[in-house]
Amino acid sequence: MKSLTTPTSLIIHGHFYQPPRENPQVDLIPKQPTAKPYQDWNEQIYDTCYRPNSGSRYLNPYGNIERIINNYQYISFDFGPTLMTWLKRYHSDTYDLIIDADKKSIERLGHGNAMAQSFNHTILPLDTPRDARMQIDWGIDDFYRRFGRAPEGMWLPEAAVNPAVVDILSEAGILFVVLSPWQCASYEDDSGNYVPVYHAQVPYDVPFLLHGKQGRSISAFFYHPALAHDISFQHALRDADVVYERLNAIRNNERVQLINTATDGEIYGHHEPFGDMALAAIINKTQSGTEFSLTNYATYLAEHPAKRSAILSAGDEELGTSWSCSHGVSRWYKDCGCHTGGDEGWNQLWRTPLRKAVSSLGEQIDRVYETEMQKLGIDAWKLLRDYGSVISEHETVETFLQRKRISDQSTREVAQLLAGQKFKYFSMTSCGWFFSDIGGLEPRQNIKYAVEAAKLHNQYSEQDLLDPLLSTLQLAKSNRRGEGSGLTIAKTILDAASGRIEAAGYFVLNRKFALAQDYVQRYGKFSLERYMDIDQHTIEIELKDLVTTVRHTGSVRVVMSPDSATYQLDIELCDKQCEELIEKRRIAIDSIPPRITDEAFRWIDNSLSSINDDEVLRIAGDIEHYTMLLKTNRSTPNEIFHTENIGTCLRALRSIFTAPNTIRWDKKRDSVSQLLEFVRRRGRTSDIATVISLLSGELDRFAKLIVDTGFNQQKGKYVLDILRLSRKHGFEPSLTAMQNAVYPHLGREEHSELLNSLRLELNFA
Repeated sequence: MKSLTTPTSLIIHGHFYQPPRENPQVDLIPKQPTAKPYQDWNEQIYDTCYRPNSGSRYLNPYGNIERIINNYQYISFDFGPTLMTWLKRYHSDTYDLIIDADKKSIERLGHGNAMAQSFNHTILPLDTPRDARMQIDWGIDDFYRRFGRAPEGMWLPEAAVNPAVVDILSEAGILFVVLSPWQCASYEDDSGNYVPVYHAQVPYDVPFLLHGKQGRSISAFFYHPALAHDISFQHALRDADVVYERLNAIRNNERVQLINTATDGEIYGHHEPFGDMALAAIINKTQSGTEFSLTNYATYLAEHPAKRSAILSAGDEELGTSWSCSHGVSRWYKDCGCHTGGDEGWNQLWRTPLRKAVSSLGEQIDRVYETEMQKLGIDAWKLLRDYGSVISEHETVETFLQRKRISDQSTREVAQLLAGQKFKYFSMTSCGWFFSDIGGLEPRQNIKYAVEAAKLHNQYSEQDLLDPLLSTLQLAKSNRRGEGSGLTIAKTILDAASGRIEAAGYFVLNRKFALAQDYVQRYGKFSLERYMDIDQHTIEIELKDLVTTVRHTGSVRVVMSPDSATYQLDIELCDKQCEELIEKRRIAIDSIPPRITDEAFRWIDNSLSSINDDEVLRIAGDIEHYTMLLKTNRSTPNEIFHTENIGTCLRALRSIFTAPNTIRWDKKRDSVSQLLEFVRRRGRTSDIATVISLLSGELDRFAKLIVDTGFNQQKGKYVLDILRLSRKHGFEPSLTAMQNAVYPHLGREEHSELLNSLRLELNFA
């Protein structure tokens, strides 16, 4: 029993993960209406969880910021490789803070907080041994490339494990995993006797040895079940003091040397609003007190090696166990009764045919892949193992194939076969079976990947790969009659315009709608290699698929409607290598993907807001005169005229803050003040929201500038002026990015007077 004179070790683990959501046809996430007001679910969870935890606020009783805490520096965590790839692509600042947090934890503890995760969250006990090993190897390689060190621990998707997986993990060099106590059947006590586990009574304060079928072993930590349950499902994070009191009660009553708990990381801010701040408060309390010492699993294991063994529960059909299915791993291949969401009377009988469909396809793809690679004299599985670097965007496929000395004649075939393998694995992502119905986002996504994998391998297969896939998917019936079956979903995918057509349409609209400064050369996995206007209505175009290396050439003809109110795009694309027509489509403007529509509106908005410097100042002067007349004249202007002036005012503000201009701030400050005051007095709610967005964007832009190039007097004065000017006219822009940027500089003696003023404006204590 532990003495209470020394701190108790405390480990809080967050499992951070999102499934791959990109449309495989274009390698972009489509707009997801259910994630409103965000573009997609990745963006929503980023903004409510991943970003806040990289700079969480600890407030004093008056609501001022006392401290900004990178929570990742103090908790144990794992991030899925597909999520990290997305973060690096779209939110590199937060990505860098996560990587830095691991480095800081090594400096503090000697071992890093970060754990690896197998690659795209397949259920390892249901994978073939080769696929499970590939998932683990890809996860290790991805971790090493990102964090610059070998991982010591690995988070298993859904904590799913069996003895065969233990062997693979041990062989791959993984030292430990974290599991639910419900996954333990019995454990060895101090006397060497095995104690059966009832009601999750496995000790959580010591690691145990797990043994595989082949005699290999790794260590395992079983987390505190009640603590994890309260955090995840009982809203414990609504009061950090309550959580801390609970930790103290465990410490005082049970006198253990370690308290460890593990939950989905999304609970810290997404599932539980402001959960990141509760976590930051717990971290702050722990660091300011003497009861606990925050550590991580690798550090604790190095100091307290596992000496006793534990035996895993077998689970249904002896396939293994997980932390979210009471039957083992049945949730991911049959109707076991575990599900999330859905109406009364629904079933999950669709799970079995969906699992069979992707598993059978995987076997067929593996045969085709291996056969084709043997013809080329290539070690198929070693090449696929190394291809993980491409999937994680650590290198391009062309660089990879050159490094592997694949001949130019074979580049295209090898790239397509490797891409097909990637989508085979993605079709097995666990989320496809987790929820209530096959018509949900996640099962649809798995089917998209399966269809794409089949198409990429079909051209090299003697037997058609799509037919058996579709036949099996037909057996996966939706609970909603209107949804049909997995076959209905697959047919919708097959009938849709291809990614190359979508990309061609995107580039044409970009050139038609946007200013030259907004021209785009890349759309997802497609690059624009050539664009030429032949005449007013005809364009010649060449695209390159950066994943498969295939080049497409063709023409796009703009077809005007009879009333010239809209137009359509007739797109014809050929395979450049064989010069054969491969697809011909007519795309109506009203049927383009919502993601493209949103970008098109932005291009048009930027174009409309492109005002030269002199005109900006003239508009501000006119608005000043208009406002003066409104104050002194008894007559009311025409409402249309008033609305137009608001629109002109917003255009001028947008031009000042988003378009290139050469007017010095001191020359345009008074104009900005006039425009802001006019919107405050005369604008509608939507107009005010637009101005707040513009001011927030300007502060965010300068925040990035401060992070990238440092703080100086000029930047500080400008930021201070923007803040004061905004508030003078009643606008409260977002301060998050600027608070993060200025916080590290607040203790500097240089610029102390300016920094103290910023401290007040940015709500620091």
